[in-house]
Amino acid sequence: MPQLLEIGPERMLERAKANGLLVPMQDYRIYVCGASTAGLRPQAWMRVKRFWEMYFAAAGADPFTYSTEGDVQRPIN
Repeated sequence: MPQLLEIGPERMLERAKANGLLVPMQDYRIYVCGASTAGLRPQAWMRVKRFWEMYFAAAGADPFTYSTEGDVQRPIN
């Protein structure tokens, strides 16, 4: 992914779709907890975060959490 950061999250998503990498996730809730910032400048980290926001939305997942925190509380269903 580091090489792809330069093209931006929109084009990254286009490539994922074009390569058949978009997995259907209707009615899934996604929780990304403890997302590492290691080796990333803030701008690059935000691009990664934005890519995943767009990816999960395009896949049909419900709103999700993307956080550097490892102890994010999620609702129990």
